[in-house]
Amino acid sequence: MNMKIRSHRILLLLGCMTYLAAAGTSLEAQGLDAGGILARVDENQVYASIYYEGKMEIMSGSRTKTKTMKAWSSGSGKAFIEFTNPEDRGVRMLKLDKNLWMYFPSERDTVKISGALLRQGMMGSDFSYEDAMEPDDLKNLYTASVAGRETVDGRDCHVLELVAKGKDVAYAKRKIWIDAERFIVARSELYARSGMLLKISRTLGYTKIGTRYFPSIVEFSDALKKNSRTVMSMTSLALDAPIDEARFSLQALTK
Repeated sequence: MNMKIRSHRILLLLGCMTYLAAAGTSLEAQGLDAGGILARVDENQVYASIYYEGKMEIMSGSRTKTKTMKAWSSGSGKAFIEFTNPEDRGVRMLKLDKNLWMYFPSERDTVKISGALLRQGMMGSDFSYEDAMEPDDLKNLYTASVAGRETVDGRDCHVLELVAKGKDVAYAKRKIWIDAERFIVARSELYARSGMLLKISRTLGYTKIGTRYFPSIVEFSDALKKNSRTVMSMTSLALDAPIDEARFSLQALTK
């Protein structure tokens, strides 16, 4: 299967995730404008499939909850997550295109996540179900402009401002900081159409896979909550490996 996809923020969760490339020459020398930068980011984060084992640390005030999971994604709109920590063992999530379901083994109940539920925090985290549904094809979803150059965590970054081309997106505006050498999204601020800051994400670490630097530790915080943040860490990453398509089914969700 040659179809390429980008990581979801929940696979990130889902992932969430997504960035990368090595580039030693200057932006000017490459002749890249804002659209060209986004194309490089999109180009360097694509893969045909992904598997990872994840740990999600949900921090609220002095309390921390830890959830672990295994996650698979294939095609343009297929994702499957199974939680493995004791209190959530067997809870599963299935995404097929724009449809999202969760299975809870204790109740033997399958719930379709839609409407207002999409804006709730997934498993109590700062990632919403809507974040999980949002594709990461930035160049096709947003019109970008260069806003300057700043330093983030000691790295020289290009700053881009993004405005959604349509209304069918979770965030109408974004401001992103892209590592000028590696083309990794180092930081992202997500805004409502009104201009209100809603979410902030930061790439805290990466794993080098072949020629790409894959974001394997991502922090996500809800700007509307005090002292709340979620850190998603991914290990045992495997890109472009075959995945049994039977996994992405309602039968697999409830077995």
